[in-house]
Amino acid sequence: MTTNSPAERALVKMLTDDPQLAASVGTSVSPLALDQELSLPALTYELSSSRPMSNLSGAADCISLDFDIFAMAEDFGSASDLGEDVRKTLSGRRGDVVVPLAGGLATTVTILGCTHTNDRTTYSPPVDGGRTGIYLRMLSFLLTYRSNQTDY
Repeated sequence: MTTNSPAERALVKMLTDDPQLAASVGTSVSPLALDQELSLPALTYELSSSRPMSNLSGAADCISLDFDIFAMAEDFGSASDLGEDVRKTLSGRRGDVVVPLAGGLATTVTILGCTHTNDRTTYSPPVDGGRTGIYLRMLSFLLTYRSNQTDY
């Protein structure tokens, strides 16, 4: 999986580096939709909006990013627990995340703050006529960060 922005790469790294989440989902973290070959439980994410912050001098070097995480599982309890693990991992997060780049290079994304803003649980019925659907817990976050490159 390739991602474009340093913030997106930092988000995936934070999710996959957490021992509790890694024990639950392994590498089953995907943008927008779950790959068919990945098994449940799994996480998907969607970046909603990204906007540079400004001060009286003009544009600052901080960026605000809204994103949603979808914790997916085959039963309600597992989806809810996975979502809670995501909330604990990301909510209140601060600090530097070193993100590997192509060619053995790396960049540092400085997380200035990550705030959990909303969540809900829903059920997605099967589309193939089967009896098993997917339970989803959607968590919304606001992330403020600074990176070595601009990615609006």
